[in-house]
Amino acid sequence: MATHTPEQSALAELDRLTRTFTQATTRLDEAREALHEGIVRHLRARSAPPGKLADHTPYDRNHVGRLAKGAGIPPLRGPNAGPAPEYDEQVEAAALAELDKLTAAFTRAEAKVEAARAPLQEAIVRHYAERTLTPGVISAHVPYDRNHVGRLVRAAGVPPVRGG
Repeated sequence: MATHTPEQSALAELDRLTRTFTQATTRLDEAREALHEGIVRHLRARSAPPGKLADHTPYDRNHVGRLAKGAGIPPLRGPNAGPAPEYDEQVEAAALAELDKLTAAFTRAEAKVEAARAPLQEAIVRHYAERTLTPGVISAHVPYDRNHVGRLVRAAGVPPVRGG
């Protein structure tokens, strides 16, 4: 049976926590992309007014407008406005229900990222405080650079390795 040094165990833990965090952020990016695609699809189809679409997403009306502009959808008012849409109640209800599902998936993905972030940051601080690993070694095994590792450690109140 192989024995592991404290450094090897710490690196294995950081690698495992980083993998979990990275998977969660990937799922969050996918959920965000699906939500944005749903918003743009319904804006393009004029399924519901932009304000109502925004009410069923985590974004405000202005951000929904930026998504529309980025997708090349003409505004409802102003000199470049498209024709005034007529909204069907059933189509609107279906669009809002779809956005509710996409928003719920996005919110769950955000929560999973936060749930994965906490143990990763706790392990970073713990291994630094125990002097098991240096900031440079830690940063090679986590998604943060060594300056961010230093900020996490200082925020936790751990005294620096050198000086101060």
